[in-house]
Amino acid sequence: MAQEVMHGERFSKGKINSPALGEISGIVSSINNPGMFWVHNDSGDEANIYLIDSVATLKTTYRLEGINAVDIEDIAWVEVEGKSYIVLADIGDNLATRANISLYIFPEPLYKSNQVNDTIPKNEINIKTLTYPGKARDAEAIFVDPMDKQFYLISKREFRSILYTAAIFETNKTHFVLKPLISFPFTFITAADISPRRDALIMKNLTSIYYWPLRNNMSISKALSEPYLPVPYEPEPQGEAITFDRASDGFFTISERPFGLDSYLYYYHISKP
Repeated sequence: MAQEVMHGERFSKGKINSPALGEISGIVSSINNPGMFWVHNDSGDEANIYLIDSVATLKTTYRLEGINAVDIEDIAWVEVEGKSYIVLADIGDNLATRANISLYIFPEPLYKSNQVNDTIPKNEINIKTLTYPGKARDAEAIFVDPMDKQFYLISKREFRSILYTAAIFETNKTHFVLKPLISFPFTFITAADISPRRDALIMKNLTSIYYWPLRNNMSISKALSEPYLPVPYEPEPQGEAITFDRASDGFFTISERPFGLDSYLYYYHISKP
């Protein structure tokens, strides 16, 4: 195994206090609202995204108009022609029974001071449906390569989690069959992200964090085929979410609140090898 990625101690940035945020399953650093984060709950919520600030205070809630969410499990970012978009992944399937899973893609909102609630209009939401080859599967982790806009998903419940891909931004198609690429020597992946500088990839499950450097224009499948670098991680009550900071210097994690336990926004600085 390669050497560990060295980093400083974990820093608590703030505590989640809003009762609306009891089952945070995904987080992504905002592009349009620097220093803030988009989060969402999983199957216990409707189609909502929430903007929290740098100390985890809820600033505003956006409802996705006309969307009946099943189980939203991750959130990602992508920039297309200089415009920032959010990719919200309705991909949870604990019993592996869904014929299709869905992505909701829409322009990232710009926060207006003191705006408590707003709506993402239905006509701004681009819905992509995905199907696995063979049987249905459960997943909770996605990201989009900022270089070629290729979409990636990591399955959760296999003995070895699998990386899938689809070219969802290349055509005007709305339905795609996911293509399996590689499998990993771990399981139960709950979140993933790619750094804004495209120099690293990161994934996590409930107990571990896995980190891969991305050198030059290396392909995603090539990078993820190499040995990962384990990052020392202090497990959270039910830590299912991770995101790089916008400077690509470290990452943030946040947890659900099982049994009423506290959830904090944590930051880890990475000293890259």
